[in-house]
Amino acid sequence: ETMRRFKYSFVGTKLRIARIPISVLPLFSFLLPLGFATLNIPFYSETITLNAINIVMKIIENTALIKAMIKLPGSEIVGDAALMLLLSFGLVVLSILSLLVSLVFLLTNFKKFQSKGLGITNLVACLMMIGSSICFGRISDMLAASTLSDAFACGPQWGVYVSAGLFLLSSIVNFMVSFKKVELPPLEEKNEAKEEKAETEEETVNA
Repeated sequence: ETMRRFKYSFVGTKLRIARIPISVLPLFSFLLPLGFATLNIPFYSETITLNAINIVMKIIENTALIKAMIKLPGSEIVGDAALMLLLSFGLVVLSILSLLVSLVFLLTNFKKFQSKGLGITNLVACLMMIGSSICFGRISDMLAASTLSDAFACGPQWGVYVSAGLFLLSSIVNFMVSFKKVELPPLEEKNEAKEEKAETEEETVNA
């Protein structure tokens, strides 16, 4: 019975089959450009493109830098901008972690076919990506009145909206799955076994 429910959870209907690749698509969107950051100081200028992967890698590789950034919100000059930067990065990281939660909901869906966990998780991730883009876009405006206005600029890029859109699509599909009536296929194998047993018994009686 458990294996029958597990199979139905993944391939029981066309919609359930479709939701598997759709639920995975947001993962690939994290490779897209989510934002840019430009640094202009005397004798040095650089523009970098940020995606979710290099954001996470920078956090892992530069713990000292992260510790310094955590203290920056207390600064009178760049405090608000630093807070927005931390919020922006934090929301992206939480969106990545939400995929792990989604995987758990996907694997355990056979226990409760009408579970809305996947839809809710993906919807929250969509809102977090939008929130991240808003926070990241406000940083340059916050620095406009500071001495860093000409030295640093940043903003969201198209990848963040694609990511939010894919999370929203996944959320809609998973909500549709959760609301759709569940019709488990009959136990054909057991029925066939019973018929074969009955035929065998009949042949034995006739003999």
